[in-house]
Amino acid sequence: MRHTRLVSLVAVTALMSFAASAAAAVSGAAPPKGQTPLLITNAGQGPGAKMARLLLQRTGAVSDFDYNAEPQPADLAAKPYKTLMVVLGSTAKGLGASGITIDDEIARLNAMMAEAKKLKLQIVCVLLEGKTRRGKPGGADERCIDAVAPFAHALVVKKDGNEDGRFDAIAKKTGAPLTFIDDAVDFGDVVKAMYAK
Repeated sequence: MRHTRLVSLVAVTALMSFAASAAAAVSGAAPPKGQTPLLITNAGQGPGAKMARLLLQRTGAVSDFDYNAEPQPADLAAKPYKTLMVVLGSTAKGLGASGITIDDEIARLNAMMAEAKKLKLQIVCVLLEGKTRRGKPGGADERCIDAVAPFAHALVVKKDGNEDGRFDAIAKKTGAPLTFIDDAVDFGDVVKAMYAK
């Protein structure tokens, strides 16, 4: 009998521990309510935006969205979109496949942010790959952050990508809510929160 109680106690403790860790997968500020139509794109031609698209599709929470790796300012008004979700992360492979340099990409991002501001779009900036997409000051990843994050109405960051507190500082300066995810797959929970009926 004592053994059964001990096993039960261990099982309950393990379950409570799992529930607590699952609840901590998304932390920080609650994300804002998302709007549609939604356009998902990237900053830096890294793979993060494709990953975000897949995770978003799996939730089934958003029916009206598009993905475009290299939208131009005119594309923002084409639908017209209400939310622009920009996933940060640059790779030399991605830039090379697009046939552009990081300078070309930053120029495109600057024009996109200016147009998004003009159109009063909701901008959600996402660092889905965390510290993998962080680098030295002046590097491609950091330049992408500079081009997008200060204009965002919401920041969603994989926690290990904020070890230096950079996104804390941006959120403090701009007032944008900063939501943390423990792992990339937790992004789905953020999407569900943003697009809950």
